[in-house]
Amino acid sequence: MATAGPALLVRAGAHTGHAVLLPAFLPWGIGMGFLTPAVVAAAIAAVPAHRSGPASAVDNTARQTGGAIGIAVAGAVAGQPADGARFVRGFHAVALGAAGLYAAAAVLALVVLPGSLLPGRRPRGEVIRSA
Repeated sequence: MATAGPALLVRAGAHTGHAVLLPAFLPWGIGMGFLTPAVVAAAIAAVPAHRSGPASAVDNTARQTGGAIGIAVAGAVAGQPADGARFVRGFHAVALGAAGLYAAAAVLALVVLPGSLLPGRRPRGEVIRSA
């Protein structure tokens, strides 16, 4: 869902109203709502219990720093809003880039992380016990 939102923003233009923006921002926000707690839980689960505070802090700092850098890059790519046509093209490039990054991260997580949704994948050392 976090991938679909930015991808839908390519329909936005210089004078686009809420009818076009809401279908893009809604799935993006919902996707981020699912993504953020999952990433925090993964960061905390990856360390011993006595290190969960620092793990959460590092995750939060990385998220905020990445967001600030992402906004700066997006502004640089999109350009000045006064140049409407160029700004919209740049905005579309930023939106598609964000969608691509979300999609790449999802694929990477499915392939690399133990216990992913791929059939037959289990964390190392996990024992399957029958009931």
